[in-house]
Amino acid sequence: MTSFPAERIETASLKGMALGIFAHSCFSLHDAMVKSVISDLPAPQILFVRSLVILAICFMVGRRNLFADLVASPNRMLILGRGLLTLAAWTMYYSAGRELQLAEMTTLYYFAPVLTTILAVIFLKEQLTLARIGAASIGFFGVLVAANPAGFSLSLPVIMVLAAALSWAVAMILMRTISKSDSTLVQVFAQNLLHALVMGVISVPLWQAMESWHIALCIGAGLVGGCGQFTLVEAARVVPASVLGTVEYGALMWSFIFGYLFWAEMPAPTVYVGAFLIVAAGLTLALSERRNRREVAQVP
Repeated sequence: MTSFPAERIETASLKGMALGIFAHSCFSLHDAMVKSVISDLPAPQILFVRSLVILAICFMVGRRNLFADLVASPNRMLILGRGLLTLAAWTMYYSAGRELQLAEMTTLYYFAPVLTTILAVIFLKEQLTLARIGAASIGFFGVLVAANPAGFSLSLPVIMVLAAALSWAVAMILMRTISKSDSTLVQVFAQNLLHALVMGVISVPLWQAMESWHIALCIGAGLVGGCGQFTLVEAARVVPASVLGTVEYGALMWSFIFGYLFWAEMPAPTVYVGAFLIVAAGLTLALSERRNRREVAQVP
């Protein structure tokens, strides 16, 4: 019988990993919808309408109990902090996109999973297996190859994207902590309530008239984005933050697919090499976590 240390490494369920991949795929489609209207409408207005759609869905499901559950939550300050961090991450990311190329933004922002892995060890005391470290490293290297950056100079937009990556990584750590006690619906409701309030105030002087297709895309972004937020929180309940951060790399491929489908963007040959490395990292991690779960199950 194989012996294990008293403190076992927390394993990730394949279902949780699949939920994480699905969530980040939703976010990629959400970003494509936002990009479709970003040239016509201010970003705060788009995010405000999107948040209203998600809030409407939350009210349909949870009704009046949402406010009571949020007020009674012992983690309400952490929930508020996570909402502010995600809002800051999206604001800085979209703002930097006016001056940085897509390859530069992608490479910089996808440093977030690496930060998540590091922070998970420091704050959540998660233990890292060789497979998790290797998957995070291979995945990030795959992003570098796919994005094929020509090099960066330290500028305000670069700093903003790095700050956005850090904000998102910290938000992932908070989400993992909050998910242990608060319902998914309360977390999604609280985050979008904060976003709607802040973006609503900011968008008032910036408001632009919306055509029917603008409204349709914003509503679609709300539906897809809300689905992504819900499944991501659900994944955080059963998947360590270090693993959940790594599966985020899978969303990179969707960005190239949607770019081709919607804007006829042709990926460079390096994209296929990078995509192969990202898929290899994800499969390696999935097989390793499955083996770990089987071994832990054998421990009396």
